[in-house]
Amino acid sequence: MDFVIIDGNHRFEPTIRYFNKMKPNLHEYSVVVFDDIHWSKEMEQAWAAIKNDDSVTLTIDLFFIGLVFFRKEQKEKQHFIVQFK
Repeated sequence: MDFVIIDGNHRFEPTIRYFNKMKPNLHEYSVVVFDDIHWSKEMEQAWAAIKNDDSVTLTIDLFFIGLVFFRKEQKEKQHFIVQFK
């Protein structure tokens, strides 16, 4: 899978389940977008778990959505928060 948008059940367990189910089909150039990452405490917990997943190398928090990247050549994890004013 090259590009995936997850906008589903806004709870921790289903969000992590969706992520884990698609992981075997992702590659280093895949981009996954999670909608509503700050919608609830459970979504914030899911976002934190996704950021810490071993396969994730870069995340960008745009408040309403989160972008997830899996670049193998990137040796250190990076997490960015973009604030719009």
